[in-house]
Amino acid sequence: MSPAARAQAGFTLVELLVALAIFALMAVMSYRTLDTVFQTRQQLNDETARLRDVALLFARLDDDFTTLLDRRPRNADNLLDDALRLTALQPGADDATLVFTRSGFAGSTGLAATPQRAGYRLKDGTLELVLWPSLDSAPRTAPQAYPALGRVREAKWRAMDRAGNWQNVWRSTPVGGATAAGGATAAGGPGAYPAALELTITLDSGEQFTRVFALRRADA
Repeated sequence: MSPAARAQAGFTLVELLVALAIFALMAVMSYRTLDTVFQTRQQLNDETARLRDVALLFARLDDDFTTLLDRRPRNADNLLDDALRLTALQPGADDATLVFTRSGFAGSTGLAATPQRAGYRLKDGTLELVLWPSLDSAPRTAPQAYPALGRVREAKWRAMDRAGNWQNVWRSTPVGGATAAGGATAAGGPGAYPAALELTITLDSGEQFTRVFALRRADA
């Protein structure tokens, strides 16, 4: 068949099959490239969201710890609690791992509101902010818990005393007139706050973040 006749006859079946095979191969390669781009984009978005959430948590803690108050509240049993307390035990439904008294949030006037009892705990993979409705709790008073950071595998708190030693527990109030850890306070005097608090967070992804918060002295 002459070239002119072949041109008029069009593509053969073999040529069509070869063209379709090449087209299918290019389509598969393009899909894989686009899928990789989309997956990378999603991973970057997830990473950005995690870093943003952790940064917001640390900013919230910074605000909490710069407004600490040496005010001992009364619990639901009418017993005086510590102004700041850190426990190594698993907290109950109406308690938290770290509990403290802080000044209330400033309103539109810029003036601090009523002192507030707050705390943090890890529950079911979520680091929760725990807020009590009032500083002194009435019988059967239950706090409200709000998610502060999700997808958390582990959250570890430590307190550093004024001598530079790290401790897993802390009570700001001397027990039985004894000197509080790292401080030299008498019973009824200003609470003994740690020099710093450290929080180490391990996310479900395995990423770990550690932040140290310097605290002012209770009598400062």
